[in-house]
Amino acid sequence: MPFYSPVQSARAFRRTTRYDEISWNDFSKVVDAFHGRIDDWYILPTKALIHHAEGGHYAFAVMALNCLLIDTMSQYVYGALSSSRSLFKNFVRARIPKLAGPLPTKIDQPVSPHNQNGDPLTTYEDVLYTGFRCGILHQAHVPLYGVLYGEPTPFSFQTSGVTQYASGADCPTVICHPKEVFNEVETAFLQYLDELLDPDPQFNTLRQLFKAKFEDSFGVPINTTI
Repeated sequence: MPFYSPVQSARAFRRTTRYDEISWNDFSKVVDAFHGRIDDWYILPTKALIHHAEGGHYAFAVMALNCLLIDTMSQYVYGALSSSRSLFKNFVRARIPKLAGPLPTKIDQPVSPHNQNGDPLTTYEDVLYTGFRCGILHQAHVPLYGVLYGEPTPFSFQTSGVTQYASGADCPTVICHPKEVFNEVETAFLQYLDELLDPDPQFNTLRQLFKAKFEDSFGVPINTTI
């Protein structure tokens, strides 16, 4: 049971809609309201940054929003109440395969409180989570094995010439184009919404997982009947 409950007449669910203006027993309207909220928070700000900036200067903020939206979607898809490394990477592998897969060459990492064995990065989803997601959101930068704003593909890979280890040896580098990543993330989001509204019973579990996360986050019981 949710710990908090909104005063529905006093709170905005999205920019133009209060809680009490939404028919919570109509699942299609719940999904529509959720779509609008995600648009307001993530999709439209990202598109505005992409549209109005030149030369990649929007890249850092766009990539932060990309990672936040992946975190958000992973929680709803798996019915989780908070984000985690495994949820993030599992979601990318399952839902955004163009952002996943093995690296041509592993990237070594130092021993740290979060990586006590010094395990290397071996997949693109590893780099997306550890380098771009955690780097931007927790360290205020992308580690040197990552670069923002490269070729017009989500990721490209350089084995040498961009980064070195402190020993002087070549360190592979993953180059990310935030606009192209956003295109893949938005496509995954729209596909998820389509599945939520598809009456095929194969999506019943997906709707129940959405309900678990939604009700915990917003304190409003919803009906998932299509």
